[in-house]
Amino acid sequence: MITIKKLRQVTLKIKQLTKKDLIKFFKYSALGGFVIFILFFLAIYFGLFGRVPTYKEVKLFRNMEASEVYSADNVLLFRFDKENRINILYDSIPTHLINALVATEDARFYEHNGVDVKSLFRVLVKTIIMGDKSSGGGSTITQQLVKNYFPRKSYWFLSTPINKLEEMVAAYKLEQHFTKEQLIEFYFNTVPFGDSAFGLESASQRFFSTHASKLSIEQGAVLIGMLKATYTYNPLKNPEKSRSRRNVVLLLMKENNFISQQQLDSISNIPLVTEKKQLVRHVGKARYFTEYVRLQMQEWQLTNKKPSGKSYDLYKDGLKIYTTLNYEMQQYAEQAVAKRLKHLQREFEYQWRYEEPWSDVPVVLENAIKSSRRYRLMKEQGASEATIKEVFDTKKPMKIFSWNGEKRVMMSPLDSVKHYLMHLHASFIALEPKSGHIKAYVGGINDRYFHYDHVTTKRQVGSTFKPFVFAAAIEKGVQPCDMYPNTLIKYPQYEDWEPKNSDHIYGGEFSVWGALAASVNTVTVQLMEKAGLDNIINLAKSMGITTDLPKVASLSLGTAELSLLEMARAYATFPNYGIPTTEKSVLKIVDREGNALPTFPEKIHKEVYSQRTAEIMIEMLKKVVVNGISAPLRYDFKLFYDLGGKTGTSQSHADGWFIGFSSNLVTAAWVGAENPSIHFKDMQYGQASYTTLPINGEFLRLLKNNPSFKYYLEGTFRAPSKEVQILYNCLSRKNVPRKQLDTVQVVQKDSLIVDVKKDSLQ
Repeated sequence: MITIKKLRQVTLKIKQLTKKDLIKFFKYSALGGFVIFILFFLAIYFGLFGRVPTYKEVKLFRNMEASEVYSADNVLLFRFDKENRINILYDSIPTHLINALVATEDARFYEHNGVDVKSLFRVLVKTIIMGDKSSGGGSTITQQLVKNYFPRKSYWFLSTPINKLEEMVAAYKLEQHFTKEQLIEFYFNTVPFGDSAFGLESASQRFFSTHASKLSIEQGAVLIGMLKATYTYNPLKNPEKSRSRRNVVLLLMKENNFISQQQLDSISNIPLVTEKKQLVRHVGKARYFTEYVRLQMQEWQLTNKKPSGKSYDLYKDGLKIYTTLNYEMQQYAEQAVAKRLKHLQREFEYQWRYEEPWSDVPVVLENAIKSSRRYRLMKEQGASEATIKEVFDTKKPMKIFSWNGEKRVMMSPLDSVKHYLMHLHASFIALEPKSGHIKAYVGGINDRYFHYDHVTTKRQVGSTFKPFVFAAAIEKGVQPCDMYPNTLIKYPQYEDWEPKNSDHIYGGEFSVWGALAASVNTVTVQLMEKAGLDNIINLAKSMGITTDLPKVASLSLGTAELSLLEMARAYATFPNYGIPTTEKSVLKIVDREGNALPTFPEKIHKEVYSQRTAEIMIEMLKKVVVNGISAPLRYDFKLFYDLGGKTGTSQSHADGWFIGFSSNLVTAAWVGAENPSIHFKDMQYGQASYTTLPINGEFLRLLKNNPSFKYYLEGTFRAPSKEVQILYNCLSRKNVPRKQLDTVQVVQKDSLIVDVKKDSLQ
């Protein structure tokens, strides 16, 4: 604690200091301050705070340009632009506009090297010492360019000095490498004009509906005048202020000898005339896919750097990203999803017309309300539950999604939550099994209203997991004609688990291939015991399943939650005869100079099961489509080709899956509500053969009708070896116990399920 006595002692010592001591003190203080300033300046100069580009980076400085994503058939899918910006060349900028900029913003632009020392002294004397805020800020055009291109950062109480010094250093470096003309071009392509217009060309179109090259002197003066305060001098919002500011710009042009007194008098009297044009942002196509590509590119950016050593910026560096997607196939996929989901949604709403699907589980609605953006914002603002409830119960005008187009309605936020909670969703992907190229990708039913990508969402896969069980069993020596009883069995090693068939029909026997064709649970679990759970898990992972699989017996019936993407990837192993694939979305990446950049490294895969198993699995999965539960794909859609596939319906038919393949294409689809608690009331409408299989069927039918895509359907699988033919020819084998079972095949006829014929399965 400092006492009065101590303070007196300190005061006495100060009084005893000689003049020489004081001079010495101030001398060292000044020297220390100077050293600190030099160190501080050097830290800024060498980019310690991050904003100042190195000389290597300066040489690579370019106009901000959005990267673009293209399909394999050269359709522009998406531009990574955060702003309405259209770059133009220096030659397209009228001379009078350049003169107006120089006269208004930086009269000594052609004399300094990025930093105008005279202006700095003016700011020091007039603005800081005399308090005259009208005297200007002292930033040169080049410094403003730096500010536009490298947004300022917060450095707490040192923000202003650090940012200003950074801009001076960066401006000086730019001036060393670029001509004044190049700097003017950079400036006009980066400067914001307000009203969502960035750069001169966008502003010209926004406020005058013309190109920058055709701007008149008075129009150019309006735009330059806006740079002082884009809202205050916006000609659409504040025409009088804008006209007054325009005339100030013209006066400055006259004072700098860019126009004559006669021109000044003449142009100043011209009325302000604007012609507004709505700037339309690039919406893009295949938005779920391009968002997937963006995430892929984020990973790419971690290991691929610019020549300067800095990371690429998708929003500035003008990359051209060429993808595997075929846009015509993408349109077919979107059509197939929309056609089926529109039909299913109508039936779903009709089935629940007297009650709400979440009536037995009210927490579903509660969670949906709390997850809504409106609720979260109100909570962040400190609103009480009573206030929130009142807001959610009050009707207001809004736009909502419907399958008949966007609707304008009077609806409460609560009703809006219910409206979207009631919707069924879907996803679809098509990829080439050999190359892994993604040819079509539909992540949801509408990318504007539903942003969640269901291609990468994990849901319970149901019976689509069974082929992994059967493949592991075949690899362990099980044969397609081996017979297994269709009986209820309790498994004491799994806590007396007693797996049941979805149709609750038991008795008799099924051959292995017949059990897969009819998707029989009782036999599948017996095969799981033969194959071993560890072997099944290892095989599924080696085929492309990346999610950790639970080591539980019910895994064999598809209780795991996996994504459509990894299931399609794993199924590609079947038409590849045991060789897995890795999906690929990007074919080529090119920089703005046209130089090819490295893409993603290719992965080399080895065979994961024998050729015998490969041939048997193809034949068995073909039987599922010809004789089994997936027969509607063949007969309803007239797809009499070499096709294999498997449906899958999860517990309570919350999820419907179908994954199919030809020798050259894998197609996979999923249907379900966003919350698994919401689903059809019964299996008749909820089963995958009704909800999901038709999406694949419609997509393949559209491919069939286009000669350009024959390759994907007309390819055939190779003939099985003699050994496999013998193993598969059950009827020619003697002394094989078998019982002929009648199984009912069903096909979909619009909204009606009808029995069409009975076949015997061995």
